[in-house]
Amino acid sequence: MRMSKGCYSPRVTELRQNVTQDKPRLAPKIQGAMPLFVDLDGTLVRTDVAQELLVRGLAGIRHIGALAGAAMQGRNRLKAVSAQVVEFRADLLPYRPEVLDYIAKARKQGRPVILATAADTQVAQAVADYLQLFDGILASDMGRNLKGAVKLAAIQAYCGGGPFEYLGDSGADIPIWQAAERPGFVAPTGPARAYAAAHEDKAALVVPADQGQARALWKAMRPHQWVKNVLVFLPLIVSHSYTDPAMLLLALLAFVAFSLCASSVYLINDLVDIDADRVHPTKRHRPFAAGTLRPVTGVMAAAAMTLGAMLLAFGGMGLVFGLVLLAYMALTSAYSLWLKQYSTVDVVVLALLYTMRIVAGAAACMIVPSEWLLSFSLFFFLSLAYMKRYIELARVGHDRKLPSRNYQASDLTIVQTFGIANGALSLLTLAQYMASPQVQQLYAFPQALWLAVPLMMFWTYRTWMWASRGKVGDDPVVFAIKDRISQITVVLVVLVILLARNFQPDWIFA
Repeated sequence: MRMSKGCYSPRVTELRQNVTQDKPRLAPKIQGAMPLFVDLDGTLVRTDVAQELLVRGLAGIRHIGALAGAAMQGRNRLKAVSAQVVEFRADLLPYRPEVLDYIAKARKQGRPVILATAADTQVAQAVADYLQLFDGILASDMGRNLKGAVKLAAIQAYCGGGPFEYLGDSGADIPIWQAAERPGFVAPTGPARAYAAAHEDKAALVVPADQGQARALWKAMRPHQWVKNVLVFLPLIVSHSYTDPAMLLLALLAFVAFSLCASSVYLINDLVDIDADRVHPTKRHRPFAAGTLRPVTGVMAAAAMTLGAMLLAFGGMGLVFGLVLLAYMALTSAYSLWLKQYSTVDVVVLALLYTMRIVAGAAACMIVPSEWLLSFSLFFFLSLAYMKRYIELARVGHDRKLPSRNYQASDLTIVQTFGIANGALSLLTLAQYMASPQVQQLYAFPQALWLAVPLMMFWTYRTWMWASRGKVGDDPVVFAIKDRISQITVVLVVLVILLARNFQPDWIFA
């Protein structure tokens, strides 16, 4: 278990600077001032540490055997092994400032403060060592799961049967609140909400419940990213089959299946990348990183969406589309769990994932995809993938590495060069397509399509220019969707295609 000198919360830094005692220790039975016992998961921090460690452990192939063996030996063993095999950074946890302030107030009053949690002892000790705000810890070990009545017995034994205050959040804490001299309700969940509402008058600290899990889940699913899946309609447009209602319905179903599949992967990806997200300037606000969405909720939702996507694909879209979606799911999962850690491999995989959307759209509508379209897609999206890495590298300091990615700050120039080069290759492919025999057959006025080339040139080089100025944001695709100039460019390209498709130039030369 690794600890870092970094600090996620400025409030934690401030409180630590005011602490004058030695490192937290296991204190003897308490006498004097009423002790304060504080739960960890959901109370001191917004997340469930054990769930985070388990999901991240399962994401690493080398840990699956150890975790499976531990699970067969019981929950306590599983918690202990998860804490041993997965890197844990207590400095990055989403601590609740209200609870930290309350602990600081109790310390000023000379009251003992004890961390009492069902988390494994290794986790509890790491948190206590980092915060330096606790006089002792009570936590789970191989012999007991410190939850509910078991935790109550440990607390009563710890303070010699005397009065105590307890801060908790879940239904398992109700027996402890009932026995406490003073309860504290921190974002209560489930049955704890009703109990907290009925006993608020006894509490010195009441923290309102967090936003609903449904709202946090919707945000974590990133529905705004679904717009990327409109690529499944591209084969329909290029083949001029967009007037066929049956074809449109198939493409729409493909869009739904890919959106479900993509969101399920986003959920798992955010759980695996949770530490990297917590040190990122914008990604730290994502639901898992911020602690507003419990890991178990995300895992269950991801499983349900994956099942729904596969049932739709194989049950209603045909075997070929189902296999393409399955391949996409496998590749994007491999990217999220492992491949993104390898430079160059990661950007190639990203380009392939975008291109697979086009292949899936063709499979859904039973259209043979154009090799020109696939070539353009690979070069174009490889350029955008490099742009994404360029933006991330530009934000890291000199001689620093990109978290969870095998890139260094010194790679900035070469990444930019590769990106611009692939953008140019996509434009060259587009120009060659304009001169192909296919265009002459498909369009009434094929010469008009050449107008799309300078438009795409303008957009590609302008976007790279803006990326170099730090104006594109985290994701070039999202930028393209929101940017007004990009929107105008897309409209103009569509108008050019319609002109080439429907305009009859014969009268000009008559």
